[in-house]
Amino acid sequence: MDNLEELSGVISAVRFVGEEGFQILTVRDAQEQEVTLVAVCQPLNEGESVQARGTWGTHPKFGKQFKADRLITQIPQESKALGAYLASGKVAGIGPKFAARLVAHFGDGLRDVLGDEKALRAVSGIGKKKAVGIAASWNEYQEARDALIFLQGHGLGASRAMSVFRQLGQETIAKVSANPYRTLLKTRGIGFRIADAMAQSLGFELTHRDRLIAGLRHVVDARSASGHTLATSDELASEGAQLLGVDVARMASVVELLLAHGKLISVESGLVGLPSLVEAERTIATALLARAVLWNGCNLVRVNGELSDGRVLSDEQRQALEACLAYGVAVLTGGPGVGKTTVTEVLAQTLDDAGLELALCAPTGRASRRMSEATGRPASTIHRLLGAGASGFEFNASNPIEADVVIIDEASMVDVPLFLALVVALPDHCRLFIIGDQDQLASVGPGNILRDVIGSGAIPVARLQQIRRQGPGSQITVQAHAVNQGNSPQSVPDSDFEIVEVPEGGDPELVCRVTLRVATEDMLARGFDPLYEVQVLTPMHGGPVGTRALNEALRSYHVPGDRGSVTIHGRQWAPGDKIVQTENDYNRDVFNGDLGYVVTADAEDKTVLARFEDREVLFTSDALGKLQLAYAMTGHKAQGSEFPAVVIPLVRSHWHMLERQWLYTSLTRGKRRVVLVGHPSAIKRAVNHVTGQRRLTSLPLWLRQPALSVSPTHKGESYGQTSA
Repeated sequence: MDNLEELSGVISAVRFVGEEGFQILTVRDAQEQEVTLVAVCQPLNEGESVQARGTWGTHPKFGKQFKADRLITQIPQESKALGAYLASGKVAGIGPKFAARLVAHFGDGLRDVLGDEKALRAVSGIGKKKAVGIAASWNEYQEARDALIFLQGHGLGASRAMSVFRQLGQETIAKVSANPYRTLLKTRGIGFRIADAMAQSLGFELTHRDRLIAGLRHVVDARSASGHTLATSDELASEGAQLLGVDVARMASVVELLLAHGKLISVESGLVGLPSLVEAERTIATALLARAVLWNGCNLVRVNGELSDGRVLSDEQRQALEACLAYGVAVLTGGPGVGKTTVTEVLAQTLDDAGLELALCAPTGRASRRMSEATGRPASTIHRLLGAGASGFEFNASNPIEADVVIIDEASMVDVPLFLALVVALPDHCRLFIIGDQDQLASVGPGNILRDVIGSGAIPVARLQQIRRQGPGSQITVQAHAVNQGNSPQSVPDSDFEIVEVPEGGDPELVCRVTLRVATEDMLARGFDPLYEVQVLTPMHGGPVGTRALNEALRSYHVPGDRGSVTIHGRQWAPGDKIVQTENDYNRDVFNGDLGYVVTADAEDKTVLARFEDREVLFTSDALGKLQLAYAMTGHKAQGSEFPAVVIPLVRSHWHMLERQWLYTSLTRGKRRVVLVGHPSAIKRAVNHVTGQRRLTSLPLWLRQPALSVSPTHKGESYGQTSA
């Protein structure tokens, strides 16, 4: 249902112009009232008439405003109004004086000749060069305006329309009209459904070949985004038919078409996947199997069961260590508190004592820092180890890293593309040790590396199961194991774990208020710094207990009255704001999940200076969109990190996102204190709900049957493997 309202008027003031077309305008409407209009569109000027569709809202600082989803401009017809319009600088080469001369010469016919250089040269004082420049500028402006009107007229929002025009330029209308699927899907922020809606508006038939292909690719991409690297042909045909509203047989033929053209690859009968992911998993399997042999130098290593601080390895830990050291590749796995960190420390020391060059790494900056603290040795992110840059990785198969041993921690987080980049960059003699907890959340990206490797039976695995930490100061560990086994956690008095129950059926915002109190006043009373030592984790972004609402509430506590905040591109930034990077930024050497704090924000330069651990990073306006507030985060975003204290709100409104693996992972993020806040039924739901969807991947196939063939048209026996 379209709930958009309309606003028409004349721009009386341009109050702010930001990057990417963001503008704040004052518009005088038909009732001669001045209103604030916020839009992302082509540059606008005073005097322009606009027609906008959008919604009214109230900004916490700037008051009532109209946020435009679609906006078109109207060029004045009458000569005087057109002269004022041109005098604003809309067209290069025309200022106030020259605009007046044009109006005097052409009158109401001015609009018809602005793109005609010969006609313009009839005006006294205009030479050929100036006439050509004015005509070209006017025609470019007209092309942009026509393209934006065309795109918005077929349902595209103003912001996305601007993105498309920046990419296609003067060819926008022609290319989009010919094939909206091929053109629009190349634009960031435009997915299949938006492109399909425009195609329908343009009259494309439901069974158009390009629509069927684009729809099937969308289904494949959606499965990859859900972690799968494989699907059955029948699944793709069925999901594609449901998405597009066509019969399954028609979509089955499209699957065959993509197979024939190598856009999909068959791995045994009925199992297909994207060639890039299937081949990546095969390469990973080859690299692992080549190392899964007894290491010919193992007799050089002697295991010392006692650490320098007097700690002694248990029999289980010693056996795990010896099992790892016997092979060129091995996995060390186990839940929280079973001693993985201790074994990793001794593993690194033992290999170091043998004179081997070590490289320690983890998926995130915080995880690598914890690894460094635990082992007393340098550790880096996988990206930094591989020399990540804007053009790719410095180290690869042609230029391997210089290491005899690589140890990777928090391996459950690593997806197929990143693990592929790591294994191909290992020199042939390099050993690989993979450490992680397979019961934690799987990678956000495609694949299920850790669980697949462990479940294959083809790679040596050392399991630690005995809980080493017991007592009041270790209830986080005890309760996390209980949750992982399907048992409800129990609040233990005077311990590091507590449950604060909120009555069922009440206002969900009550949970938000209790969460705020627990994360600030209660934690402060217990000696924790609410800003630097406490992290709130929640399952969702939306709702009264989602990240957005919690961040707003927590920010009000930490930055009362917007103290020292400035506005850049409609967002407020203040010294001390807790932020998280949401995408890899190789130029600034900050990566997805890195946490930092705003040092200063400059509204004039549109820059933010932030501190990430021991260094400061300057973010210019084009990079600010990759930063989000991080007083509250999702459990997925916090994976790989540890915090002194964690607060986890759970409410019934998050019902579908409440899941055991998520809760288990979130609980294990807390180091010294964890508090669950919420409805008892929500906590019970999270413990009992195990996601039914299993990731379908090809890595187990390659690990068990390395000689298995793949082909775009291969029709072998059915053989598949799913992983939880």
